[in-house]
Amino acid sequence: MKKTLIASAAVATFIFANLSAAGPKVPPQLNLVATYDTGLGANGSEIISVRHTDGIAALTNVAGSVDVLDLSDPFQPQLLRRVAVDTTNGTPNSVAVHPQHDYFLVVIGRAGTTGSVAAYRLSDGAFLASAPVGIQPDSIAIAPNGQYAVVANEAEGVGIGLNGGDGSLSVVNLTGFKSVAPSQLLVTNVALPSAAAVPGFSSGRTDDIARLPVDNSPGTLEPESVAFTKNSRFAYVTLEENSGVVRLDLHTSELTFFGLGQTAHDADLVVDGVYNPVVNALTAYREPDGIALDQTGKFFVTADEGDTRNAAGASGPRGGRTVSTFNARTGVLLGDTGSQLDDAAAAIGIYPDSRSNRGGSEPEVLDLTHHRGMTLVAVGLERANAVALIDVSNPATPVVGDLAPVGLAPEGIKFFRRGEHLFVAVANEASGTVSILEVVFCEGD
Repeated sequence: MKKTLIASAAVATFIFANLSAAGPKVPPQLNLVATYDTGLGANGSEIISVRHTDGIAALTNVAGSVDVLDLSDPFQPQLLRRVAVDTTNGTPNSVAVHPQHDYFLVVIGRAGTTGSVAAYRLSDGAFLASAPVGIQPDSIAIAPNGQYAVVANEAEGVGIGLNGGDGSLSVVNLTGFKSVAPSQLLVTNVALPSAAAVPGFSSGRTDDIARLPVDNSPGTLEPESVAFTKNSRFAYVTLEENSGVVRLDLHTSELTFFGLGQTAHDADLVVDGVYNPVVNALTAYREPDGIALDQTGKFFVTADEGDTRNAAGASGPRGGRTVSTFNARTGVLLGDTGSQLDDAAAAIGIYPDSRSNRGGSEPEVLDLTHHRGMTLVAVGLERANAVALIDVSNPATPVVGDLAPVGLAPEGIKFFRRGEHLFVAVANEASGTVSILEVVFCEGD
C-alpha cells in the first residue's frame, strides 16, 4: 500500500423538491410489474446484478446457486439457468455480471474463514476459475470498464467474544480474463490499516455478533458494499460498524478514509403499536450498508442501516435510518433524509413498529441513476418490506418520494433500462423472490 489518507406523508404527498423553470415536477411512481420466484423461500434471492445492454441478470441464492435471469422483457422475467456453485468455503454472498464479457463473478464465504471468488460463464453456467480472497467476502462489484473487480471482505465475529479476523479488500484483475476457456483469476488482497484516529468513525459501540468494542482497528473494520466511479478509477467501500467509507484508488493503491459521523432527527424509539416520532429523539452513527456514486463523481450516497450495539453490548437504537449524501472528494456531509423514510412507511401503514427500538425501517442497499433530468436513488427498506424512491438531484436536500411494498426483506437492488423505460430489480431475501418495478412518470412531465 503506497499511502493512507484520513479525511475528516401519504405517498402522494411526498413531493420531490426538484424545481425547474416550469415549476415543481410531479414525482415519479413505483409500479410493481412482475415477480420472479426462486422457489427456494428464505434460501433464495439476496443480491442481484443486471447488465444494462441486454437485461441479463445474476441472482445469488443462499442455498448454494446463482440464477441467471433474462430481464429483457421486465414484465416477464425468465430463468435461463440455475448455476450450482462450489460451497466448500461457505455460501454465495454476492454476484456481479461482467459489463462486456460472457461471465459473472460470485463471492463465497462464511464468518472466520478465508473465502473465494469464482467465475462462471453466463451462457451455459460452465465453471471458469476461482481464487482465494479475504475473510468472509460479503460483496463484489466490477468496474464500469470491466478491468477490475473489488471484493469487500467483512470478517464478522464468529460468536460472542470471538473476533472474526481483519476486514480487508481484494482486487481482481480482469484485464486478461476471458470466458472462452478456463483461466486464472489474479487477486491482490489489500490490508486495511487502523482507522482509530479518523474523525467521524464510531465510538462507544460494540459489534452485533461478538459484542466486542468497535475500536476501528483492523480487527473491527467490516467492509460491506462496493461502488465504483464512472471512470473506474476509484472504488468506494462502506464500513458499516465503523460508520465510515474507505476509498481505494485503483491506479495508485492509495486508501482514503471518510468518517460519516452522526445524524440527529425525529424518530420513533418506542415499541407501542403506533408511529410517534419525537423531535430530536435519535442521535446515532449512520453505519452505512449500501453505497452508490453520482455519475459525475461529485458525491456518493449511503443507506444507513446500522448493525452495532451500545458500549455495554445491549441492543437498542442503532443506525441513521437515513439515506445520506457526501462530497466524494472530501467526505463532507451534504445532506440526509432525516425521518422521511420512516414517515413515508408510516403514511401507508407499513412502518415496522416492532423495530422502533432498533433500526426502524432499516435502509439497507441502494442504487443511483440519472433519468429524465433527475438523479434518483432506489433503496430497499429491509424491515418495512418496501422500496423507496428518493430524489437527490440537489444532494443537499434529498427528498423521499414514492414508496412501494415488495417481497420480504429486500436486500439487493438495481436500476436497469429497457428502451426509454426505467425499472428497478429488487432481490427479497426472506421470500426468495425478485420484484420488478417500473419507474413511471406522469404524462407531460
